[in-house]
Amino acid sequence: MADIATTNQAAAVGGGMVGQQKTKQGTAGSDGIVIDKNKSQEQYITEAEAKYIIPAIVRDKFPDLVKLIYETESMNEEEREYWMQIMPIMSEEQIVKFRDILVNERDQLAKLDKEYNQEMSRIDNKAPVVPIDETKRKESIEKIKQAEAVQQTQEKSEEDALLGQLKQL
Repeated sequence: MADIATTNQAAAVGGGMVGQQKTKQGTAGSDGIVIDKNKSQEQYITEAEAKYIIPAIVRDKFPDLVKLIYETESMNEEEREYWMQIMPIMSEEQIVKFRDILVNERDQLAKLDKEYNQEMSRIDNKAPVVPIDETKRKESIEKIKQAEAVQQTQEKSEEDALLGQLKQL
């Protein structure tokens, strides 16, 4: 029964990434551990051990999971600590599923970041917007107003001519 609950917990963590706020590379999490994709597994373990009790089996057998846990964007400080403590009693199958969830989340987010950056580059590479020349714009508006005034004058004289013709009838 514990195996099923733990597996479901791992699935919930992986599935909970939607809508989470993104942690920027090189920023400190709420627990003070700096999240940096360039850090090694050992560096994460050293920093985590300064804050938490990391079971020896986790340190020795799952150093890659420690790095994945700290780099995931879908966990908070309490969830990270929970997973560090629960890993020693998880079955091998649960560990594999948990690792798969974390790797899948990392890969999917990397893919989204890449697509976002490509789209931003595409947008940035469009022709620059030409600034509006206010003087020319005002001149154009003035010309339009003059043309309208001339048109209204012509219409008024045509109207007067038609009214004069109607009166003669």
